[in-house]
Amino acid sequence: MRSVGQLLSPEYILLNLDASTRTRVFEAVGRLFDERHGIARQKVVECLSAREKLGSTGLGQGVALPHARIKGLSQAMAAFVRLKMPMPFDSPDAKPVSEMLVLLVPERATEEHLQILAEFAQMLSDRQFREQIRASDDAVAVSRLFADWSPSDR
Repeated sequence: MRSVGQLLSPEYILLNLDASTRTRVFEAVGRLFDERHGIARQKVVECLSAREKLGSTGLGQGVALPHARIKGLSQAMAAFVRLKMPMPFDSPDAKPVSEMLVLLVPERATEEHLQILAEFAQMLSDRQFREQIRASDDAVAVSRLFADWSPSDR
């Protein structure tokens, strides 16, 4: 299984994205995956939106984990997004979301999917890690933070 750090090279990190709705975020991420992997932008938007209709992927503390299964995808892919302005996301603590990991997984990737979601949730449940991510305005530095993170560090 690949870790979050292995999935998030700098080109998959969108910092200070100016988007005021989930759909706008999903469209930006969809463009990214369309340009880099040929995954239709609209398919990404539809799958992520359908998952959100089942229940918000907001975790609390300003963090969300939008994710979806994509038919025909061969491996997990992710993008990290930090919004220019936080947005409501129906999180359990009612705090608006400013950071999110958008995860796309193959249709049958249950265990890998769950492990990546759990790792990201663990990362961003750490206040110090969240502060480091929020303080960085450079995609390379953010990528390095994710790559260097280890649960034994916490």
